Amino acid sequence: MATLGDSSFTLQDSLRVFLARFPCRGRRWVALSGGLDSTVLLHLLSVEGEPVSAVHVHHGLSPNADDWSEHCAELADSLGIPLYTKQVEVDTRAGVEAGARDARYQVFQQLLEPGDQLLLAHHGDDQVETFFLRVLRGAGPQGLSGMRNCRPLGAGLLLRPLLNVSRSELEAYAREHEITWIEDESNSDPRFDRNYLRSRVLPLLSDRWPLRQRVQRAAQNLQESALLLQELADLDLGACRRRAERLGESIALDPFLALSPERRRNLLRCWAEASGGTWPSAQQLAELEQQLASAEADRLPAVPLGRLIARRFRDRLFLTPTLPEVPEGFAASWSGRHSLQLPGEGCMGPLPDWPTAEYTVSFRRGGERARPLERQHSQTLKKLLQEYGLEPWLRDRVPLIFEGERLLAVGDLFLCDGWIGTTPETLPDWRPLAFFD
Repeated sequence: MATLGDSSFTLQDSLRVFLARFPCRGRRWVALSGGLDSTVLLHLLSVEGEPVSAVHVHHGLSPNADDWSEHCAELADSLGIPLYTKQVEVDTRAGVEAGARDARYQVFQQLLEPGDQLLLAHHGDDQVETFFLRVLRGAGPQGLSGMRNCRPLGAGLLLRPLLNVSRSELEAYAREHEITWIEDESNSDPRFDRNYLRSRVLPLLSDRWPLRQRVQRAAQNLQESALLLQELADLDLGACRRRAERLGESIALDPFLALSPERRRNLLRCWAEASGGTWPSAQQLAELEQQLASAEADRLPAVPLGRLIARRFRDRLFLTPTLPEVPEGFAASWSGRHSLQLPGEGCMGPLPDWPTAEYTVSFRRGGERARPLERQHSQTLKKLLQEYGLEPWLRDRVPLIFEGERLLAVGDLFLCDGWIGTTPETLPDWRPLAFFD
């Protein structure tokens, strides 16, 4: 029987208390790499009898990646836990570590449904490494507050139940329960910043100071500062008339530009994170400030902010996801009885109130004309899209619905004179970034 001093009792008790704080209304997932940390977390949950599923992301960066996926499958099977494996392509332009992380989190974000939780096995030593990495990168209070034990991710929650646990405690648990795990050979490569800190720098500091405890205390203090900055950003976003758009969100430019530069930068950082992006760099924020200050009203500056893009249009600042380009010459037959996935991650919802027919869906090719219902004359589609206020970056991906040669509808903006139904208020349901059931 376990006693209070046993590592198994300590870890299980800590996990039990943590999970009690976050009741799960949906599905509980564990991100499983096959390494020590995630393997111990999965084992702990199986011992507790918690209903859980595992997700493994196959990055394809190591020659051993296939073996790791196989190991995870065998581990999950031995514990009676369902495993979902997703292979990804990693964009390494911003670095291998950053690219792998972005690819991983995109999988996680798409996986989670409302009420779901994703448990990551980051521990106290990881927190120390993250703190010093962010110090060296010049992070502010939000960055230096460390990894949070709970934050929104996609439609669900990301949880880190092991942040108060050391790696040595996880190793002791693994030895006690004869758990095997895999070692990523890249973890010993000092060319990576985190590995250099872990193997060369932190051992020297740990000889003199209790790093984990001190960093934890500093992170808690900085979290208070970060929360105050978030509250200020929320107030400023409200004052700037934040609203949801067809794609992303927007705020009014005049009240935004009336803020002090410091509050503008704080607003943008918090807004970008809340929109599912990464923290903008100081260089990106400076570029956006310059574009907003110098651009004429009819110009459309676009500044990348991680996976998001900031754009100015009609006296508002938009923050939108980055979408892939749409192919030229796209055309698809469609009955309207089911949803239609469009190139570029857009989607059309079913048309239950439309007459039964064989429709064709395509994008603009240039030179089209249309006559909205109840108008006397046709106009170029370019002018109509401007009149209806469709954002310029969506005009080449708005779906056009035809029956034969007759243009029936332009996205969800308006029906045309070729309309064949009896309910003119029944506009299509178009979303530039969406998936319909």
